[in-house]
Amino acid sequence: MKTEVYRTDGLGGLKRYSEEVSAVGEASVQVDITATSLNFRDLPFIRGNESRKPALERIPFSDAVGVVSAVGRDVTRVRVGDRVSPTIIPLWIDGPLDATRFRGSLASNAHDGVLARTLIVEQDALVKIPDYLSDFEAATLPTAAITAWHALAEIGSVSDGDVILIETTGGVATFALQIAVALGLKPIVTSRSDKKLAHARELGAWQTINSETHPDWDTEVHVMTDGQGARLIVDMGLRGGLVRSSRAAAFEGTVAIVGVLDGWKTNFDIAPVMNKNLRVRGIETGSRAMFERMLEFFALKKLHPVIASQFKFSEVDQALDALARGPLGKIVIDMSA
Repeated sequence: MKTEVYRTDGLGGLKRYSEEVSAVGEASVQVDITATSLNFRDLPFIRGNESRKPALERIPFSDAVGVVSAVGRDVTRVRVGDRVSPTIIPLWIDGPLDATRFRGSLASNAHDGVLARTLIVEQDALVKIPDYLSDFEAATLPTAAITAWHALAEIGSVSDGDVILIETTGGVATFALQIAVALGLKPIVTSRSDKKLAHARELGAWQTINSETHPDWDTEVHVMTDGQGARLIVDMGLRGGLVRSSRAAAFEGTVAIVGVLDGWKTNFDIAPVMNKNLRVRGIETGSRAMFERMLEFFALKKLHPVIASQFKFSEVDQALDALARGPLGKIVIDMSA
């Protein structure tokens, strides 16, 4: 049996191939992919940037949903016909992240991703998708949503009614906003676009700040909170942003670093971290157990991901261009057509 896949060419582009599908192992599952979605990390992986070269001969993308079409004889977690998503870090089932669990991350220099019509996946690296979500909605969850959930719900940094600050309105940020509202938090959202800030208010943002007209947005946060600051900052790795994040945080607050939008190097002001007893915490997506807890929460609250646009399997380059323009919400690819 053959399937269609895309692989990176090492020059900033993708090539489409027809490849043989591996046999289903004793504990593995064959999944016919119906939809995938894009994340910011896919751009440097495919096209490269100032910090890294484009990947060579790897299947990109880490987010997908599909239907189980065959199972190995020892498979017990899923059945043929189940709708499932692969986890982005297949070996991270539960508990804290360590070097062993981190190995094998999808769409990395050492491992393929999910941009294929059919995949063979180990049963332990799959989660079942709630019926109320569409395929396009479900495809957006494995990276951005779980990252936002990890930052807001898993590290124990916020309580009902707390003010939090969410930088930007991209994929992770939009999920963070939706989760924050559902948790009873008071989110402040920053963006350089008034149009996107208006959409953020429609999604339930408590306050918004245009960071183009208010580059000192950390000061604005203190004005909005009567000088208290935000209990949690969802930091996207903007250039110079970590300095402002630590200044905007409340005493005993947390700065959760969830992105590297402007590269791996950044300036940092240690004074507010020390003076306010801040916790600066890195957020690496999440485990399968986190994913399952998040899906239960989404189903309970009937949360629906925000989809910015959708493309066909043959339109991957156009989807990447749309991602580079910075959409509000997620970009998805219809793999069933």
